[in-house]
Amino acid sequence: MKKNNGSKKVEPTIIKNVNEDTNEVKKFIIILVGVALVAVLLYFVSSKVLIKDGVKNDDTKDTEVSFSYSTVDVGNVFNRPYKEYYVYAFDIESLKASYYTSLTSGIKNEEHKVYFLNLASELNKAYVGEKSNKDAKNAKELSLVEPTLIKIVDGKIVKYLDKLEDIESELKGLWSSK
Repeated sequence: MKKNNGSKKVEPTIIKNVNEDTNEVKKFIIILVGVALVAVLLYFVSSKVLIKDGVKNDDTKDTEVSFSYSTVDVGNVFNRPYKEYYVYAFDIESLKASYYTSLTSGIKNEEHKVYFLNLASELNKAYVGEKSNKDAKNAKELSLVEPTLIKIVDGKIVKYLDKLEDIESELKGLWSSK
């Protein structure tokens, strides 16, 4: 038997394990700091490139949203907030669109409200037909040809014009009326 003289021996494997764990933690922290530095570097480089290309300046501009209160879709033809108004339907992409629009340019009296209905719009295409329906009571019954002028009073059709000569006469009559 060996004699124990009262001193304890420190085992070298415990110190070795502590050193290995410490080295692993150091490696992890170095990798983590490296990834963070690369991310920060990429952020600043990309922001410089975006400013150089003018992208950042475009994002800071305020854009104004506007609604057109002079246009209407088929679903809203009968429920405008006025007692009496006109709905002028034509394809704004057609060659005659500027002429159709010019017919309303002389209307100065606020008493005559004219809404434009674009027949080329996806919402309205289903209501464009070969034959018009002058007796429509609601939007589902409407069938429009190009051009069409509808006069609505109290949510009902009182005048339905689908011949260009009749539309010209009606709209020009609004130019001088009081």
